[in-house]
Amino acid sequence: MKQMIKEEIFSKYFNGDLKQIRFSDLPKDLQENDIIDIRREDGFYSENESYDAYTELVVIRERVETGREYKKRIQQETKLNEELKKRRYENYLKLKSEFEPLP
Repeated sequence: MKQMIKEEIFSKYFNGDLKQIRFSDLPKDLQENDIIDIRREDGFYSENESYDAYTELVVIRERVETGREYKKRIQQETKLNEELKKRRYENYLKLKSEFEPLP
């Protein structure tokens, strides 16, 4: 079954910790199902490391994965499942040899 993919379609960076984002800062082609995420990071100051506060406006749009993405995901999952099965079998053999009574 194809999954929904969240894709970042817009990002705007602001210096400082903004408390308000203006409507004019949003892209004009917003759709009603788009997700608007406002990320704020406080400034941090120390002797070794420092960064200023910033705010980031991000718009995320969900879409159905393409056929190519679906095939790639299924191939990766199949490969991962095979690797996990191989590891479980190797662990089984180790445990079996450890706990089997000696002849």
